[in-house]
Amino acid sequence: MEETRWLPSLTFTPRCPNLSWMFRPGYIVIPALVLAACATHPTISPLPLKQGESFMGYTMSVENVVPLVFYRYGLTDKFDVGLRLGMPAYGTGVDASWLLASKPYRSDVLNVSYSFNANSNIDYTYYRVNHKTKFKKKKGIAIRRLRYYGLRGMVIRNGMNGWRSNRFGILIGGGPAVKGPEAEQLPRTHRFQWELGYFHDFSSMPLLSIFSTFDHTADPRFEDYPHSENGLPTEFSRLTGLTFRLSFPLTRKVAAEQPPLEEGQ
Repeated sequence: MEETRWLPSLTFTPRCPNLSWMFRPGYIVIPALVLAACATHPTISPLPLKQGESFMGYTMSVENVVPLVFYRYGLTDKFDVGLRLGMPAYGTGVDASWLLASKPYRSDVLNVSYSFNANSNIDYTYYRVNHKTKFKKKKGIAIRRLRYYGLRGMVIRNGMNGWRSNRFGILIGGGPAVKGPEAEQLPRTHRFQWELGYFHDFSSMPLLSIFSTFDHTADPRFEDYPHSENGLPTEFSRLTGLTFRLSFPLTRKVAAEQPPLEEGQ
């Protein structure tokens, strides 16, 4: 009787790679902390709020990782205050805006803000907000666009490593076009707002070297301003001065107009 020999199976069973490690808390928290080490900034109203008006929404930004909920309220026709709530706390802050000048399609606004985060910062921002309207004769519709730019001074008095950073830079922002009858009047809200800016610490590195990979701490002028500490960005890092944000309105309450008084009242 012949002996039966068992041969190893040559069948190959493909297996999906185990990617569960990507969702472990440590692998999520670490990159979040890297980006959350940056500073955070306020979200303004597209139009200056009048007394009694409010504006609420949420903001998603690269510098804060998790969304921020904001609420603004007009105390007078030229002064409104804002509150931001981060999750769990990073990005939480308060700010106030003053309307400096107003024209039919333009407004100049000064905003002062304080934000709580690893690099808690105070911002002083001058905004020029423009609402330009174009009328297309062929289509017979009006198109209004939101565009604004600003100059911002930013102070980190005591950063995550105990140092002070003074920054200055520019920002630009806007919203999608509004078409049709709504564009013939100033739109109260836009579907979303975008904002992009960079604020530079001139004492930490030359402005023209922001895209350079050179280690600036090797230069005696900048050796006391490290851009990273234990793998995390410091208050002198270029990441700390970068902002890119998208804001989406949730509700907006418009102040009710007072009815005209009748004669004899």
